Amino acid sequence: MNCVNVYIGESLTTREIVKLKHEILALPHVVDVEHPRHDPHNLTIEYESHENMPTILMEQLRAKGFQPDITSG
Repeated sequence: MNCVNVYIGESLTTREIVKLKHEILALPHVVDVEHPRHDPHNLTIEYESHENMPTILMEQLRAKGFQPDITSG
């Protein structure tokens, strides 16, 4: 498994976070999405090894109107 930490510039409500987590989990190869309660901007996304998956995740988040940055991979 691989993991990437993503910083989202926008502050999200609890409802928006839950919706976003479900949308990301629906993507092929994504296994888990964690969002620390104390940090409204960070997501940890775990995924099966797949070519260009971090790029795919960033494109999907940008398509939803977010301004994401990978903080670690």
